[in-house]
Amino acid sequence: MPTVGEILRSEREKKGLSIKDIEKATSIRVLYLEAIEADNYNVIPGEVYLKGFIRNYANCLKLDSQSVINLYHQSKASATSEAESANESKSDQPSSGRQADGTDSQNGKKSKLIVVGAAAIILIGSLLWAIGNRNTVPQQAPDPKPAPMAPVVPSQPAVPNPPITDKPAAQAKPIIVNAKYTDSCWTLVIADGKEIYEGIPKIGDTLTWEAQDNLSVQFGNARGVEITHNGQYLGKLGGKGEVIKKNFKAAK
Repeated sequence: MPTVGEILRSEREKKGLSIKDIEKATSIRVLYLEAIEADNYNVIPGEVYLKGFIRNYANCLKLDSQSVINLYHQSKASATSEAESANESKSDQPSSGRQADGTDSQNGKKSKLIVVGAAAIILIGSLLWAIGNRNTVPQQAPDPKPAPMAPVVPSQPAVPNPPITDKPAAQAKPIIVNAKYTDSCWTLVIADGKEIYEGIPKIGDTLTWEAQDNLSVQFGNARGVEITHNGQYLGKLGGKGEVIKKNFKAAK
């Protein structure tokens, strides 16, 4: 079965496109494109970016991006299963007879020492118990003395505590982020722990996202988007083809 990298490279070559052509169309660096075609995923900075790059590359070649992503998941699961099987086969190999004999001999010596030690402890305990019972003379306990009576103090009525009024907690200001796209840029947005957007907006689009506590945005081409946070213009967060992740937290 062909791999993800083989399919993408084959389709690119069929269309007569170079790696530079794909970089220009997707804003994905040549380094990452070559790594994907070689199925060398260790170069990609994280699983989320990797799947975004594969999806973007497949869309650029007019392929079914979801089918390519599914193939990536299958190849990853197959590689994990093969690695686990190899580890199990190594752990199942028997050790040498000499080591087994030595271990049995040591276990036998330890067992004998444990039995002898336990017998000695039981014998010593029995002797001490017999000597203690022989020398013990029962003593009669003295008659208990009556306890003195405590003076009776009249109880005072409890004074009720004044009611405690809770002060209303100040509500945190919501997080609002605006993104204006000047170039093609893969984007992932997570608001308060939930993914609310993943895709490649059109050039000229302006998107707005909102969260209460935390807003995380990731860009595959930081130079292709201008950011404004709660009315403050931050501009472009990085260079062309640079992968950037930015977290925004609510002000307490």
